[in-house]
Amino acid sequence: MSSSPTTAVPAALERVAGRCRTDPALAATCCLLAAVDGVEVAAHDLHGHGLDNPAETIASVTKSLLSSLVGHALDQGALELGTTLGELLGGRVPGPRRSATVHQLLTMTSGAAGGLLEIDAVMELPGGWVEELLAAEQLDEPGTRFRYDNGTWHLLAAGLQQAVGGDLLGWARSGPLAAVGAADVEWPVDPDGVPYGFGDARLSPRALLALGEAWRTGTGVPGWYRERAWRAWTPGGPPEHRGYGYGWWVGADAGEATRLAAGWAGQAVLVAPGPGLCVVATGCPSRWREGSTRPVLAELAEVVAASRDGRS
Repeated sequence: MSSSPTTAVPAALERVAGRCRTDPALAATCCLLAAVDGVEVAAHDLHGHGLDNPAETIASVTKSLLSSLVGHALDQGALELGTTLGELLGGRVPGPRRSATVHQLLTMTSGAAGGLLEIDAVMELPGGWVEELLAAEQLDEPGTRFRYDNGTWHLLAAGLQQAVGGDLLGWARSGPLAAVGAADVEWPVDPDGVPYGFGDARLSPRALLALGEAWRTGTGVPGWYRERAWRAWTPGGPPEHRGYGYGWWVGADAGEATRLAAGWAGQAVLVAPGPGLCVVATGCPSRWREGSTRPVLAELAEVVAASRDGRS
């Protein structure tokens, strides 16, 4: 007798959790949750953190959360996909960077020198983060190449803050954050009051599950925006080596089309729209060891397969 997704998925996630408990390379995994058709069917709190307590960081899943806000702002007419960085931030934007559009910022194709680590040096500054990031060298014509770039996401947050009247979090708490289950987000701001666009917001594992479900069902963002955000505009590149949309990675796991919000130390929101699956993993930064620890993401393909096969 074949099993249903509501039995197959919990069994698969239990096997993944078991490996996280015994494999030192997966020891940084903190929590695992899964929902099928909007119903939570399995949850594991591996280190006693708590499923309803904010994770230490959701890392770059913050980008996917910011993308949600951009979708609402676009739908309200606060800005357009073709709005340029120069129009958003005015005269302080250097000439070579002025023409990059919101679409190009969202897809990390602005052409500026970026990377995974440059933001760490910027965060040590007592102020002027936006100006420092604007000074990054322009390497390519906007729209021609994907380059992972934490800095452009912070610039996008700064521009969005201006577009919605100067108080991004105040505006977001009036509705857009609640729409994606993130009303209680803890979102740090830079010394000049700009919410971090690149990472380090805090949500609980269950709130991350709500974020994934809001996107899966289309209730969290305008439908037209989700269609664009979940499209691979480029083949992407590191660190996830999947196609890239608007703050979401676009690919496949176990032969199923998936959409992924991912961050350092093992944070992941993996959505498989076909079988109605959403899986969340959080990681413990204090347990992360560069070179010996790996994220649990690759293991989650087993859960995706179970969600599909359980329906057959």
